[in-house]
Amino acid sequence: AEALARELRHVPTLQSLNLRHNHIIGAAGAAVLLSSQSLHSLDFGSNNIGDAGAAAVARGMRYAPNLQTLDLSNNNIGDAGAEAVARELCHVPS
Repeated sequence: AEALARELRHVPTLQSLNLRHNHIIGAAGAAVLLSSQSLHSLDFGSNNIGDAGAAAVARGMRYAPNLQTLDLSNNNIGDAGAEAVARELCHVPS
């Protein structure tokens, strides 16, 4: 699954990706996808990634220069995961 994510990030025309209810890629795969230079929108809702997954995705946000929209809704993310995402938001390129 992470191999798929690594390949998708090299698709130069990939701007929007909906992985809602997709339990194949995983949080680590989503973090890899975020390093795509062309990705503007990633819907990763309803994947049950929890706090650890949110932290992995948050780390990937640093490498998402063009990301404008990230949906992490319905992922059982608690305070620790939300804090990890909030901490990384200050490092996201504007």
